[in-house]
Formats: sequence, structure tokens, C-alpha cells
Amino acid sequence: MGIALFAIILLVFMLVQFGVLVVGVANTDPAFADKGFSLSLLQDAAFRSSMDNFLLNGDMVAKEAMWSGLTGIGLILLSVFLWKRRHAADMLGLRLPALKQTVIWVGIFLLLAGALEVLMRSVPAFQTDFMEKVLGSTTNTAMLVIGVGIVAPLFEEFLLRGLLFGTARHVVDEHASVAITAGVFTIMHLQYEVLVMLLILPLGIVLGYARARTGSILVPMLLHVMNNLASVLLG
Repeated sequence: MGIALFAIILLVFMLVQFGVLVVGVANTDPAFADKGFSLSLLQDAAFRSSMDNFLLNGDMVAKEAMWSGLTGIGLILLSVFLWKRRHAADMLGLRLPALKQTVIWVGIFLLLAGALEVLMRSVPAFQTDFMEKVLGSTTNTAMLVIGVGIVAPLFEEFLLRGLLFGTARHVVDEHASVAITAGVFTIMHLQYEVLVMLLILPLGIVLGYARARTGSILVPMLLHVMNNLASVLLG
């Protein structure tokens, strides 16, 4: 049941992202803004080319992240609470963590993030201009902060360290659950080059163990939001 919910919610998430992109391009690109939106636009090669040009547009990325993320979070909370009832909070890890544990994991995450940042700056192969392009094309930084900095990481944590981790723990041990969620977390970031994705994997591992060892999804949520906000606000 948990795997089925995961697959359905991830599919809906991607469909919402695609829908926001399609409608956004239809309403934004001057070549199509006067024609109105219709499914036939998807068969237009010029429209598909315009969609490619908007993939890294900051305003579009922010809208996609916000609306798909909010939809996904709503579906996760609704479906899990209907499925698990009084055990839903336990499955998702919705509990307050101990302050000491939170501070420890924040420290671990900051050390890892710092080490990865040094590696990225030192080795050209690990560098990416994805966020630079997104930030350079945005006209609404506040929307980007909300969509990419807050909503997107909250959705990913509910989906991975909540629904998927809670499901995996029914059939495999802690380490395997962390490995599964970290692997899926890495694959979900296909907007980056393969070498950059290799740097995302250890972040996913730390987020997974933070969830496992504290028993609370709030800790990886905090760490993930901190990471994304730093990327948006510091470039």
C-alpha cells in the first residue's frame, strides 16, 4: 500500500509540475499568449521548444515547485491519515525531536555541506550553473524562496523520509531504509549532472539517518530547508 501511494503521489507531483510549465509557457510566451491554452499546443514544435527555454526560468521553477509541492504534501497527509488513522503520525515521524539530537544533526549536516561546498569549488567537474541560471532569470525572489527554499524540501521529506521511509521500515532494517530513501532522493534530482548527483547522495544519507535516529521527520525537514534556502539566498 505504501509503495503504491508513493508511486501515485510522485506521478501526480510530476503531472502538476508539467501542467504548471505548459500553462505558464502558454500564458507567458508572447508567441502563444494570445492563442489561449489548448492540448493541441503540445503538438506544436515551436511550443515544445519554448517549453525547453523555460525549464530553468526562475519564475517558472518557483511556480512548479510551489504548486506541485503543496499538492503532494496535501495528498501525502490525506492518504496516510486515511490509511493509518491513529498510527499515521508515527509512520510519518510527526513528533518533536529532542533538542540535543537536533543540534547534533544540524552540526553534522553543516559539516558535510561545508565539505561538499569546498569540493565543488575545488573540482570543476562537480560545479553546476543550475541555480545560477534560475536565480538570474527570476523576477520574484520571494516566490523562489517559498517554492524552492521551503515547499519543495518539505514535500521531498514528507514523500521520502515520511511515506517511503515509514513503508520501508516495515520490511527492511534502518540502514536499508536509509539507503533506499537516499537513492531515490538522488534520482529525483535529475536536473543536475551525474557527478553533481553523486554529491547529493551523502546529503540524502545524512537526512535519512537524522530521521531514523531522532524518530522525527522534523529534523531532516529543518536540515533540508536550511540547505535549499542557502542555495537560493546565497546562490
